[in-house]
Amino acid sequence: MMQRLLSLLLLPFALLYIRISPPPAVPAQTVLTEDEPECSPFQTVDTVCGAADSKFYILRPESDTLTSVNADSFGMSENMPDNTQPFTDAIEYCRSHPDTKLIIPPGIYRFTKTNQIVLQGLRNVFIDGEGAEFIFCTPGRQILVYDCEGLEIHGLAIDHDRVNDPIDDVVSVCNADPDTHTLDFCFFEKTDIDESTVLKAVTQCDPNTLTFGASGSEKEVYFYTLDEPVKSVTKVSSNVLRVTHDGCMDGFENGETYILRHHVYDGEGIRTENSSHITYSGMKIYGGTGCFFVFGIGASHFQILDTFVGVDPQDKTGAHVSTAADAIHIANTNGCFRVEGCDISRQGDDALNVHDGLGYVESVSGDTVKMYASAFRLFNGDTLRFKDETYRNITDFSAVIVDADTSGTLKTVRFDRDVSDVIHPGYIAINTAADSSGYVVRNNYIHENRARGFLLQSSCGLCENNRFYKTQMQAIKIVVDIIPDLWQEGTGVNTLKIRGNTFEQCVVGENSEVITLSTGLNGRPADGYAFENIEITGNTFTAFPGRLVNASNVNGFLFADNTVNADSIRNALSFGAYCENMQIRDNGWSGTGAWFAEFPRCKTLREWILLYSGM
Repeated sequence: MMQRLLSLLLLPFALLYIRISPPPAVPAQTVLTEDEPECSPFQTVDTVCGAADSKFYILRPESDTLTSVNADSFGMSENMPDNTQPFTDAIEYCRSHPDTKLIIPPGIYRFTKTNQIVLQGLRNVFIDGEGAEFIFCTPGRQILVYDCEGLEIHGLAIDHDRVNDPIDDVVSVCNADPDTHTLDFCFFEKTDIDESTVLKAVTQCDPNTLTFGASGSEKEVYFYTLDEPVKSVTKVSSNVLRVTHDGCMDGFENGETYILRHHVYDGEGIRTENSSHITYSGMKIYGGTGCFFVFGIGASHFQILDTFVGVDPQDKTGAHVSTAADAIHIANTNGCFRVEGCDISRQGDDALNVHDGLGYVESVSGDTVKMYASAFRLFNGDTLRFKDETYRNITDFSAVIVDADTSGTLKTVRFDRDVSDVIHPGYIAINTAADSSGYVVRNNYIHENRARGFLLQSSCGLCENNRFYKTQMQAIKIVVDIIPDLWQEGTGVNTLKIRGNTFEQCVVGENSEVITLSTGLNGRPADGYAFENIEITGNTFTAFPGRLVNASNVNGFLFADNTVNADSIRNALSFGAYCENMQIRDNGWSGTGAWFAEFPRCKTLREWILLYSGM
C-alpha cells in the first residue's frame, strides 16, 4: 500500500524527469535458436530450452546401441600400480572405432604418471565408469578432451591421492603474536605433521562444521600470490607448526579455526577444448588440486548432469575440501551448455564461473599493442573489437591479429593495421571468436563452499530452481572485472533470467550481498551499461546478513514475485550508477526488517523517483 501511494505522489516528478532526460531504450533480448540436428542410429539428442525462448541441442551416444569393449582387455586393473598406458590404449581403440561403448569394471584404478591423459579424436563414444574410481597421484592436468564429438563419460568417480599428498588440513590458531609476526598452527585432527608442509592458502572456516565460511568473518591469506609472506616454519611439537610471516596474518586470533590448502591452482581435472556434444553424467568428483571441469577454446554444446562434487562420504583421510579451486570453469568457449542436477560443495573457489576473457591495453605503438590478457584468446586471424576506458564502444572499429606473443604477464599483439590513432592505454579488447553465451543452470544444490556460488558473466543465460546454502560470498555474481596483473574477465551480459531459486544463509562472511551486478575497470566502475535485460523472479531469500541485491551499470532490471524474509533493515536492494528501466513489483516481504528493506536504496534522486514511481 505504501509503495502504491508513493508511486502516485512521485508520478508527476517522474514524468518531468523523463521529459527532460528520457531513459535509453532497453536493447532486444539475446535469443539463441538452432535447428535440431539429425541423429544416427547410434545417437540420441537432448533438447535444452533456455532464456527468452532460446533452444539448443546436445547429441549423446545411445549407449544400448553401441559396440561394447571392456577396459580390462587392455590391461586396466586394480592391481596395476599405474593404469595410464592401459587406459590410453583403450582410448586409442575407441578413437579407431567410433560408436563404441568402453566399459570400465568396478574397482579403484591408480594413475601415477605426471603427463596428462589425452582423449582425442573420439566420435560417438560412451565411457561407462559406473562403480569405477580413478585415483590421480600427482598434481597437474589429469585428462584433456580434444577434438572429440559425441563423447559421454558416465558414472566415473575421481579423487586425488590424499594419503600421500593431502589437498587440505584444518588448523586452530594459538600463540598469535602480531608484534613478532608469529603464530602457531595446531593440526588438531592429526598426531604428526611435517614442517615441510606446503602452505598455499588459509581461509577461516566454521569451527563446528569445518566448512568454508566463518560467520561474519572472511579472514584468509593466499600465500603464493605474495612476495615471501612466510619467513620460516618450525615444528614445535608433533602436530604444531610455528609460522613466522611478514605480517599477513597479524589479524588472526587465538582459537580461530582455518582450512589450510596445500594445493590451489595446481592442475585441472578434465579440460575440454575444440570439442562439441560432450556429456559428463552421474560422475562423482571427490578431489582435485585445482579447477576440475574446465571448458576452453573451441568447446561448445556440452553438459554436466547429475554429478556430485564434494568430499567422499567414505573418506577416512580427514578431507574438508573437494576441488582446490573452481568446480566448473567455463571461459572463451562457443557456448550452448547445461549444468543440471548437480550437488556441488566444499570447493576452494566458485562452484561455477562462466565468462569470456578480456585484454587490457597497457601500451600502443603503431600496429603493436601490449596488453594484460591472463585468460584471453589471442590467435592469428582473430578479430578484436574495443571499448574505451569507460567501457563504451568504439563505433565500427575492429582489428585482426596477425601475430601474438602470449608469453609473460604482458602479451604483445600485432594487428593488420596501425591502431595507435584509435586505441589507447586503458582500452579494453574483446575477441569476437569467443562467446560463451547460451546456457541453462538448473536444479543444482550449491553449498558450504568458499567464494561464490555462480559467476554468470555471459549472455542468454537461465539460472533456475537451484538451491544455494551457506555460500561464503555471493550466491550469484555478475561482473565485468579487470585487475590488470591478476585477471580480466566478463564481457557484459544481455539477457539473464534468475528464477525459482532458493537462497538460504548465503554470504556467511557478511561482506557482500546475495546477488551482485557490478563493474571494476582497474579500480573504477564503468561509465555506462554492461548488463541488460536482467530478471530476478520467483525466488526465495532467507537468513542473509546484508543487502539482498547490489546493482550498477544495468539497463533493464526486473525484481518481481520474489519471497524475502528480511530480518534486518539492511536486507534491501541497492542501486548504484547507470541504472535505468528498473522494475520492482509484487514481492512478498516478511520478517522484522521487512518494512524498511522493501524500499530500495538509489544513488541519485532521479533514479529514486523513477524507481518508486514505477517508471
